Amino acid sequence: MNGRGKANGAVGDQTFSKFLFNKDKGTCLGRTAKSWVQILAFYLVFYSLLIAFWIGCLAIFLSTLDEKVPRYYGKGTIIGVNPGVGYQPWLLDDPDSTLIRFNIRDKSSYQKYVNTLDKYLSKYSNLTATRKCIGDQSNAQLFMDGSARPEILPGDDIVKSCRFELDKFSGAGCGKNTSYGFSEGKPCVILTLNRLIGWMPIDYAPDSVPEIIKERYKPNFVTLKCDGTSDIDKEHLGNVKYIPEAGIDGKYYPYAVMPNYQQPFAMVKFDNLPRNKVVLIECRAYAQNVEIDITSKLGMVNFEVMVQDVEPEKPIEQSRLSYY
Repeated sequence: MNGRGKANGAVGDQTFSKFLFNKDKGTCLGRTAKSWVQILAFYLVFYSLLIAFWIGCLAIFLSTLDEKVPRYYGKGTIIGVNPGVGYQPWLLDDPDSTLIRFNIRDKSSYQKYVNTLDKYLSKYSNLTATRKCIGDQSNAQLFMDGSARPEILPGDDIVKSCRFELDKFSGAGCGKNTSYGFSEGKPCVILTLNRLIGWMPIDYAPDSVPEIIKERYKPNFVTLKCDGTSDIDKEHLGNVKYIPEAGIDGKYYPYAVMPNYQQPFAMVKFDNLPRNKVVLIECRAYAQNVEIDITSKLGMVNFEVMVQDVEPEKPIEQSRLSYY
């Protein structure tokens, strides 16, 4: 020991080394081999039971879930009961822009919109697990007792949704053969409702149909109406053609997870848009159970269209460049 009665460093090192391994007592880190076996066995059993309990709870929870129907949907849930309105062409490489802008003299300026519509419509060529619904046939036939899970119809071996036909759009000048109207400066825009499990349009009472759609409204349809967002835009918008006139047929509802559900839509064709002006457009969906709210944009969608009619810019030829 030093003059103040403290152990020197060598003694401290010796004490620590004995703690690590004490040959006399046969301990390692203060525990004998038997003690280490006992404590390791305890924790092995403890954590094994804990993991088994967690897996059991997870299995019970997963057994209550349906892979085709969310546990909570409808009123009072985050999914809600009011479908939103969407439109195409919407460019994935510029998702924040709602401007459809093209030059009728420059095919390359509207080709991106044509390609987007081609890709969107290509899925409708797959007729697997679909059926032609005529008369009063509809997707509602697949649902019994208000269930959100579709049932297989008699005579079928798989759930078949109503097939969505595209012929009516081509016949109205909104087909691939006319570049969906873009080549003529009369662009066609697809309008859809967001998919909501179990949602179906409810008809207006005969005396409560909004005056703005009264001439085109038909029961079991979601009628669409597009107009300018301001008085100037309304003046510039000109004639709007709706395909079909009544809107989206309700026979394609309700939506559910199916092998090949084909989402219905309607098209609007803008026949008389002014040249070289931006027109702000607002399209609304009308049914008894579609809420329209300007503040939250419920039941509507906004976008802009600009049809240019200018000489396309010619690329500068490299051979004509002069360097000094």
